[in-house]
Amino acid sequence: MTDTVVSYIFFLLLAILVILAFVIGNEKMIKVLLGNYILATLCLAANQSLDVLVQFLMTTPNLEILNISYENIANFVIAGKTSIVLILYLLLLFLMYQKSRIRITLPGDEILQKTFSLFLVPLTVISLILTLEIVILGMNSLSPSSLETMARSFTNNYYIINFIVLTPVWILLHGLATVLITTEIKMSIKTDI
Repeated sequence: MTDTVVSYIFFLLLAILVILAFVIGNEKMIKVLLGNYILATLCLAANQSLDVLVQFLMTTPNLEILNISYENIANFVIAGKTSIVLILYLLLLFLMYQKSRIRITLPGDEILQKTFSLFLVPLTVISLILTLEIVILGMNSLSPSSLETMARSFTNNYYIINFIVLTPVWILLHGLATVLITTEIKMSIKTDI
């Protein structure tokens, strides 16, 4: 694919996610934000668990289960690891979104609701993109050199490469912003004036 096509696909995905975030509303966006942190951790653990399974299967590649050798099972898991983790992520995201018992109450003030939306929409979009990146790349999503190599393999767009390379920074900033927005922080400032 050319850089232009990759850029169009990337920005189309962003546009779709922005529209989706506006449609689901503030309460659901907060559920998605909180759920994505849990799901990202689960997907990293699932990714590493599949690696452990492959290592175990390869220690005795000649053994069979249901007439399928351990080596064939290991090769299947290696070939489909990203798909397995992605399906797990999408399934768990759907469950978190639909069945979560997290109760979110936001103030009824219309201006405050719109202000929350201005902050929550970008956070939700970045959360979904970062979690998908973690799901697809696994532990490599935390290594800047692996991220740069991966980014350069499909595009030369400077902005997309830098966005991907800065993934650990985005995760940190996104997490801090999520904590600040979703917790009730009361401050009182007293002055002598």
